[in-house]
Amino acid sequence: MEIRAACESELEQVVKLNCIAFNPNQHERYWQYVRGDSSYRLSQTRVVVVNEQVVSTLRVWERRIRIGASLVTMGGIGGVCTDPKYRGVGYASALMRDTIGYLQTAGCDLGVLFTIIPEEFYHRFGWTSLPLHGFKIEFNSTTTERLPDWQIRAFNLETDLDAVASIYDTANAQQSGAISRTRAYWDMAPSRIRGILPTVVAQQNGNIGGYLNYEIDGKCVKVREVGYLPDNPDVLDALAFHLGQAGAANSVEEIKGIFLPQHPFIQRLKTVCNSDLNPITDTAMMLYAVDLSVLLRRLVVGWESQIAASEESFSSLAVKFPVVNNRQAVLRYDGNNTIQIVDDAADVVNLKISEEEFWQLLFGEIGWEQMNSDGSVSPEVATFLGTLFPKRDVIFWFPDRY
Repeated sequence: MEIRAACESELEQVVKLNCIAFNPNQHERYWQYVRGDSSYRLSQTRVVVVNEQVVSTLRVWERRIRIGASLVTMGGIGGVCTDPKYRGVGYASALMRDTIGYLQTAGCDLGVLFTIIPEEFYHRFGWTSLPLHGFKIEFNSTTTERLPDWQIRAFNLETDLDAVASIYDTANAQQSGAISRTRAYWDMAPSRIRGILPTVVAQQNGNIGGYLNYEIDGKCVKVREVGYLPDNPDVLDALAFHLGQAGAANSVEEIKGIFLPQHPFIQRLKTVCNSDLNPITDTAMMLYAVDLSVLLRRLVVGWESQIAASEESFSSLAVKFPVVNNRQAVLRYDGNNTIQIVDDAADVVNLKISEEEFWQLLFGEIGWEQMNSDGSVSPEVATFLGTLFPKRDVIFWFPDRY
């Protein structure tokens, strides 16, 4: 058994294995994941080879993701599959373990995957779920009030993409959980295949101020993404009205999506649909700290900026994070706006939180103020941690899944 990067001559085997495992009618799609991705390298296709035959494979997608306001390099794990004739032997397990070493070599700070099988398989290798919140709205009726000013029209690839990409960058500049999309990313075949392009845009006086990405699947409208410029919040009223009209025209029964029910677009949509909102939770997103200390160091500049922007002053202190992926690290503050990540420190305060809570705290799914309800740390340490770890909205837009 060999575990390594794929050779060029083995890619057809990899594509066929994906067809066997996922969809026999998507041969060209899986080839486009390679040929149509300008960031692709052979080393990103990991394989288990037995007797010159690829029996198990996965793909690593190298991307940049925001944790809070900081960008870190992630390795997205997708397309994990094994030839049915070789299942149950442990090849996929061996491949998952080996891939962590590849992520280290490739300079990835974080591993991210979206599982379509029970999470327990990945839990065995140290992966932890990060719950993402979503919504479901029963579609009863829609308001007949028509909103002026914004024209909603179909997205035009030739004329609209640059404006849409710019809106995405502005809207998600501080969005925890969001992928940083280069302009080339919008043009890549894998991005197009996964539905990155909007359905409609909102235009006023010749300028695009927002966009909406959705699909109608039978009796359900699936909202994939919404984007708008912060100084044009009223564009959301027009986009919500449009979606309500589209739902009525297609006799849909529900609208759903995997992003925050508190998002201002969803609040407007609830009003348009004259219906209550039901929150849902998606636990498919799973995380792995490739090197905990390195990952935390990527966040230091952002943390120091948060302290500087606050009205608080703190004396020197040190807090120890829980064991995450067999590593532990200490955050040490010198009392003068400088943070270091070290192995240990004197008078360290141990944070008694689980791995699941650690990830939720890091991304902002929960803030320290929520977590410290039992007063487990001193008031000064609690205020310090509250400054570093505020509650944030966390969104990983659906078209960026792999």
